[in-house]
Amino acid sequence: MRIEADAVIDFPRDVVFRTYRDELPRIVEGLPRVKEIVVENRTVDGPITELTNLWKGSARVPASAEKVLPPMVSWHDHARWDERTFQCQWRIESHVFPEAVRCEGENTFVSIGDRTRVEIRGEIRIDLSKVRVVPDLVASPIATAVERFLVRQITPNLLAVGEALSEHLEEER
Repeated sequence: MRIEADAVIDFPRDVVFRTYRDELPRIVEGLPRVKEIVVENRTVDGPITELTNLWKGSARVPASAEKVLPPMVSWHDHARWDERTFQCQWRIESHVFPEAVRCEGENTFVSIGDRTRVEIRGEIRIDLSKVRVVPDLVASPIATAVERFLVRQITPNLLAVGEALSEHLEEER
């Protein structure tokens, strides 16, 4: 299932890029379905910054997925930020059935004058047939419900990041 979100932020691209990369855990209060973001690893090699962040969600799990998902969802976000191209390639490592969940994508920061459009593109695939505790008969319908749930959680969060980032930058001005 595709993940797509665009946000326009009223600040220059280099400022938005660096703030998004470096200060995301500080703006977590602006994210409706995220409880906390913890930076677990950060390496810098010239224009490339690699980050591993632990995200702790606070969204309610839908009834159709309660049997396979815990009440609080958490995940690791592995991101490679490239200052030369103003792009971030990311991969999410699910803590629930990591063998069955694949989620990855790219954020592109596009300069539009003194503003920035953040284009977020990704894909999530869930294959519950790889999970032994889920019978094959219900794996596909549950996987579809889980994919829809996650996309409904992820997309508003991606847009909320843009809004929270704008508010954060305004406060810092």
